[in-house]
Amino acid sequence: MPVEENHNKIISRAAQSVLRPMGLFRKGQSRLWVDDNGWFLILVEFQPSGWDRGTYLNVGIHYLWHGKDYLSFDYGYRVHEFVSFCEGEREFEQAVVSLAEQAAETVLDYRGFRDISQAVRRIEARCARRESQELYDRMMICGLARSPAAADYGRRLEEDVKHSSLRYETEDYREWVEEIAPLVRDRDGFYEYIVEKVSARREFWRGKAGMKKLAAEWEM
Repeated sequence: MPVEENHNKIISRAAQSVLRPMGLFRKGQSRLWVDDNGWFLILVEFQPSGWDRGTYLNVGIHYLWHGKDYLSFDYGYRVHEFVSFCEGEREFEQAVVSLAEQAAETVLDYRGFRDISQAVRRIEARCARRESQELYDRMMICGLARSPAAADYGRRLEEDVKHSSLRYETEDYREWVEEIAPLVRDRDGFYEYIVEKVSARREFWRGKAGMKKLAAEWEM
């Protein structure tokens, strides 16, 4: 068996044995595993390297209100640095099983975001960066919780976007002006807006290769 194929099979076997029983599914034949949690996905990626055979381990949350055409790590990311296949096949297999088990622990931790009140506590306890994307995500999470903090994050986001040199050209700015600004102080209306946005993104992703296992229906 070619070395490249063998090391990929070892990664696949370890991920299947640990992650599949937890309910995660593999995106096609990639090294990405997905955990469906309604308004967010937990991503487990055994990321390859361009310079050596082996893998990094990334685990994080993708919020299903982003209009991106790729799955991003919006909360969390690198869990373990590179593990090389060059140490030997047996050693590599043991190391990858350990990575899969570490991924499983992180998945269980991130599943706590299903409790929206816990999600709010965790994102507010996190050291905040003054970036539009983080303000946007905090606003949306608080909106799902029907928290008045959503309006505060919205105000801060508005100030941030207003001072952007690209404010008249960005999708964020148009969404803010046309959709979010009129709703963010209406807790029920903003909640429904986010739910509709999540539903639309779920439908989008279910139409993509390797993502058919996303549930057709979801609930908070």
